[in-house]
Amino acid sequence: MTITGEWVAHWLGRMEGYANAFTEQFEAKFGYPPDENFVSRAAEPLPPALDELSGVEGVPQDLVNFYRQVGEVSLPDLESGFFIQPVDRTLSGIRGDLPTRITGGRDDSVVVFGSDGGGALYALSSADGSTVYRLPPARVEGSVYTEGPLPCEVVATTLADHLTTLERELKSHLDPTP
Repeated sequence: MTITGEWVAHWLGRMEGYANAFTEQFEAKFGYPPDENFVSRAAEPLPPALDELSGVEGVPQDLVNFYRQVGEVSLPDLESGFFIQPVDRTLSGIRGDLPTRITGGRDDSVVVFGSDGGGALYALSSADGSTVYRLPPARVEGSVYTEGPLPCEVVATTLADHLTTLERELKSHLDPTP
């Protein structure tokens, strides 16, 4: 499934509501205050980093379409945490701050766009433009991630599937509305 502007807009609207409800219900469920959980809209005007990102060879169009509307996802209290970094951080990663290639059991060029609270990274394949990997903590030299004892895993066949799974996970932690 290709991510369209309309698809992202609907996803973003639902996720903003779910993140707010999750934060409101958190302390009653867990007995301590939540961190800041949010899904933010892209800044207006769109950041220059987005134009730059869209011009980089190998950056999947679905990721560009996502960043046209979403600024950031920060859900530190969802399981071990889940984060989709802002577009400027993704661009910095492509420039060498994060892995751009994975080796080991898999060999692929990637764009890192997020992480979890346990040190794993989420990356989108540049080769096929759709496979989403979870890269557990392992050795990174330069911009090359080398699989360690815990191999990287395919968590979704498309970015849309990955985002839908995240939405389902967040929604599953909400109390049903009476």
